[in-house]
Amino acid sequence: MWKDIEDGLIMISREQLTVKKSKDNPKEYFQIVNHTKNCKDRVFPVTTTVKDILTRLSKCHELNGIKSEYLFPAESDNGVITNNTVYNFYRRMCNSLCIPIRKDFIRGTHSFRRNGITKVVNNSGGNVILASKLFGNSPEVAMKNYFTNADVEQVRNTLEA
Repeated sequence: MWKDIEDGLIMISREQLTVKKSKDNPKEYFQIVNHTKNCKDRVFPVTTTVKDILTRLSKCHELNGIKSEYLFPAESDNGVITNNTVYNFYRRMCNSLCIPIRKDFIRGTHSFRRNGITKVVNNSGGNVILASKLFGNSPEVAMKNYFTNADVEQVRNTLEA
């Protein structure tokens, strides 16, 4: 939400849950809850790049007469784009670019997260705790599941040798 951006920080304290279809629930729906996946609020600094994106997004809202509390509003039950919207967009982009989507290779939103965690760890001299706080993982989860503390060029050169 726009109100979650203040003093050069993005406050992260909510998430959108996908409530799956079941015998008790005839239709899948999306619900915004007042906690994060691990129930820990966090802040994310607004970098120059993020500030540029937010400025352009705000101008898009203004030019199109969008008056919403959400950065990414939609005509949905809760007024915001759904998790599926993001995944489906990414899948369409991969298809249009002839990039195969495989279950054994991380692509999509998780690859962006993985790249972000890796970049923070590598650029901070191996500070997994910093990356964990920014991205909401425990240090143990980050070390176990993400490509951390490896120099991509060094790995590429090793593979090419």
